[in-house]
Amino acid sequence: MRFSKLHWPRSLGTRLLATYVAGILVCMVVIVVVSAATMLLRGDTLNEGISTHARLIGRQLVFDASGRPSGLDESELPMWLYSGMGKETSVRVLDATGDVVLPAGKNASALLQEGKGFEPRDHTFDAVADRLAVRAATHGLDHEGQRWYVQVAVSQRLIELMDRSVGLPALGQGLLLACLASVLVFAVVMYFTLGRMLRPLRVASESAARITPRTLDARLSVQGLPSEMLPLIEAFNRALDRLESGYIAQQDFLAAAAHELKTPLSLIRGQIELSGGEDAAFNRDALIRDVDQMARHVGQLLHLAEATELCNYEVRLVGAAALVDEVGDYIGRLAARREVYLDLRVAPNAVSWQADRGALFTLLKNLLENAIQHSPPHGVVRLMADARQISVRDEGPGIPARDLPMIFDRFWRGAGRRDEGTGLGLAICQEIALAHGWRLSAHAASPGTEFVIAFAPGR
Repeated sequence: MRFSKLHWPRSLGTRLLATYVAGILVCMVVIVVVSAATMLLRGDTLNEGISTHARLIGRQLVFDASGRPSGLDESELPMWLYSGMGKETSVRVLDATGDVVLPAGKNASALLQEGKGFEPRDHTFDAVADRLAVRAATHGLDHEGQRWYVQVAVSQRLIELMDRSVGLPALGQGLLLACLASVLVFAVVMYFTLGRMLRPLRVASESAARITPRTLDARLSVQGLPSEMLPLIEAFNRALDRLESGYIAQQDFLAAAAHELKTPLSLIRGQIELSGGEDAAFNRDALIRDVDQMARHVGQLLHLAEATELCNYEVRLVGAAALVDEVGDYIGRLAARREVYLDLRVAPNAVSWQADRGALFTLLKNLLENAIQHSPPHGVVRLMADARQISVRDEGPGIPARDLPMIFDRFWRGAGRRDEGTGLGLAICQEIALAHGWRLSAHAASPGTEFVIAFAPGR
């Protein structure tokens, strides 16, 4: 049977909650492991407990008038704990020589470690009392200048029985209940905490859902958001800035396009109205000229729309010399009609460029066409290309310095505009350059104007 691959939930709150619960479960495992290790080392704890009890008994000893131990203060420590359990627990009080003085008259002997005699010092050890293995401790104390020793013994079988029947189950149940309670409390706290932390994110999501083309100026608030969410919301707001700018530019473009197309349509309508009745002759040449002008507008608008869509580009290696020759052949007819000479040169190191061939063809064609239209008869238009840049220069009157920042604006045309121009050719060139990551600039030359396409590094 095949199991599908597990995936993290998409909810940030669920992820955090699951992560923290997993952390608590790991803590539970660690607690259990540490507790088990502690139980393995319980011998040290047991020894310390028996020694502590021996010291406690030493403090509760009652002495007679001669200064000898006579019993225990049962108001503080009940004697039945040792006498009522038979051989399982016992208490002895010894003098400095190791003789038993309490309990008196029972022929009891000191508890001795196997193979050794009585050791007058504080320590714990294993011994045998009444043929029963016990765990014993010796504790010394002084009273009125005499040295006494208290010995406490607990049978090994009683210790093991208490471990099995009481100690381990109680420890396991305590750990289990503590861990379950910790998980429950932690889960509840985290649920409400995360709900409070993520509330601003839900508010931001609702605000984003209300944004429409008419409310693109709205922005998401970052107040109260977790610090991890701030980069996302800020990036979304920056995307809205770009979207608003693009929407405004689109609206301006549509308005300008409608205005530009209205002029040739008005001219065509005027020609028809001036022609008179049905038998009147049309000014055929004027109508064709106006239709051609409108068709040119429409064609340039389509080129601009294509240039602004990055998905239309297929960047690959383009042969430099072959492309320049192709553009020269295409634009050669216009140059001949204008009596302008073309000087197209490609450096030997410009073997190829990384570009969309059709877009680069349009870019060079528009730059050369613009240069030809602004060159005087018998002028020269020069194109120089190498691996780093392409420059196009004309010998026309040049562009005034005040107009240079505006020449790439859509539908912009200078004071010396030509009727056949649409004001979109250089805007198309700029869009193509930006799509490739190039920089297109213009500056005054002597004479004329020079346009430079600077390739990005690695292009």
